[in-house]
Amino acid sequence: MHIKKIAAVCLAGCVGAILSISAALAQLYTVTSNDLNVRRGPGTNFPVTYVLKKGDRVEVTRRQGDWAFIVGERGGEGWVFARYLRAEKPTPPTGGTNTNEIFKSTGTINNARYSGRGDAQMVIVRPSNNQASMSLTAGGFSIEYIGVVRSNFEGTIQLQVNKFRSSEMGYRTVSASGNCDIQASAGVIRRSFCTVTGSGIDHGRSNFTAR
Repeated sequence: MHIKKIAAVCLAGCVGAILSISAALAQLYTVTSNDLNVRRGPGTNFPVTYVLKKGDRVEVTRRQGDWAFIVGERGGEGWVFARYLRAEKPTPPTGGTNTNEIFKSTGTINNARYSGRGDAQMVIVRPSNNQASMSLTAGGFSIEYIGVVRSNFEGTIQLQVNKFRSSEMGYRTVSASGNCDIQASAGVIRRSFCTVTGSGIDHGRSNFTAR
């Protein structure tokens, strides 16, 4: 019984961390197209899961090229062509200060599923308990490590990973265990090395070098 309770608390904490990161990065948009297809991935080659109507409101949590990952008011989610979204005027915050740390760079990605030029981005959500995400993207390839910053000292950040998702797994978020070591300062990622394991994950090892 105690083990089940502990597992439930841990699961709730992990889900809460992901929701906190998404909420901190999300922006509200209105659909401008009469029928906007929502797809499983960022491209017309991915199947349509449902259709949004003009005037529907969605949150955009991340982007990849001309595509945006949205969460609809009725709970659906997926990728849409960002051209058909209009940003709404943000609501002034009622309290607290958003001081997210964002690091970005373009360089070379090496992964079992992709090797070549791409982009890296790390976001540390503030205020929070050091919740963060590290993502690598290139064309239709995308991989994201989600977890908690355990150390941030003299330009080296260690991210303890507890969740993982990628384009190769249909952007499903799965439990994972591992770390990312990131060399970053002044908003720029110089190098990163990530390795995680988990059920169904066969491409959890990645490294990135800025060029």
